[in-house]
Amino acid sequence: MTGGTSVVAEALRITGRDRRPVFGSAALAGVAALLVGGGIVAGAFAVSWGLFLEAGRAAELAVAYEDSYVAYADQWDSLVDVALCAFPLLLLLAMVLVAWLLTAQAVTVAHARERAAAGTTWALGALTLRALWRRSRPHLGAALRVQSLTLMWALVPGLAGLFVLVAIQLEVVPGVVWPTYHEPATVQFILVGRILPVVIWALGLLLLIRFSLATAVRVADGCSATAAMRRSWTLTRTARLRTTGTLLLSTAAIAAVFTVLKWLGTYVAHWAGLLMLATTDDNVWVTGVLVVITPAAVALVLLPFALAPAGVLFACLRERLDGGTGQARVPVAAPVGRSPGERCGDRAGRSTGPTPL
Repeated sequence: MTGGTSVVAEALRITGRDRRPVFGSAALAGVAALLVGGGIVAGAFAVSWGLFLEAGRAAELAVAYEDSYVAYADQWDSLVDVALCAFPLLLLLAMVLVAWLLTAQAVTVAHARERAAAGTTWALGALTLRALWRRSRPHLGAALRVQSLTLMWALVPGLAGLFVLVAIQLEVVPGVVWPTYHEPATVQFILVGRILPVVIWALGLLLLIRFSLATAVRVADGCSATAAMRRSWTLTRTARLRTTGTLLLSTAAIAAVFTVLKWLGTYVAHWAGLLMLATTDDNVWVTGVLVVITPAAVALVLLPFALAPAGVLFACLRERLDGGTGQARVPVAAPVGRSPGERCGDRAGRSTGPTPL
């Protein structure tokens, strides 16, 4: 805490005072998610339309002849191929939108600092969306690289945890057997198949936390993506307990908002399912897929309104850990002949040090 104000309270104050750029940037992200993400999903459905109709006809014939059948028995591989093409595009869209949201909130916090340093609330005027875009645009490329590198680091423990589950499923782990209806879970399975993956995935969450300030560092210091990630790693190491607690609190809040939005999305899924049944002559195969994905899709489209305040928190936390006092600091001119990556470490008077991990 600085000056009796916690970083969470400071972030809430800036979010309330600068709600136009904060939630305006969230609205732009939500519209982009709806249009681009919805277009990707609609395209996947269009490509798979014949497969869904074929699955429906096969099921109707099997029922007519009183034969048993398996859903999507002959269409499953093709549907998986379509999904494998759509998911990377959706992931790329998510990375771009997260980069935009974190950059925009870091710019908003910087503007709040400048306004406070000017001594009067209206000295610099309000931060319009056009001004926000103009100030954010130079940082978006590096912010996207930060998201890409962070995802690569987080995927290592993420895939490792899945590998443990797959190995148990394939029965290649000695003494560990996947439980069945007749054979309950053993102690070995609970330790290896439940606790171990969670511990590995927790490591991935820790990596996300340690790199979460990198975009704010980039906006503040103008350094490269890798230098910003090193600086974020150093900053979060100086106050590990407070940093981890603050960022876990924001993560829990985002997860809670996502859960609520997903629950609200079930009502949208209900009406979407009825509309799909009416337009496909009661084809439950395509309707079932639509009903399953709609709640998560609704939640993801509206989630930027929770991610934007979290981005303000990250930027405020970066300022606090980097020696800020809640007020704007006078920029220090970069040493002549130094690269942006070097300036990132020099600004605080500390070397960026070796690459983390």
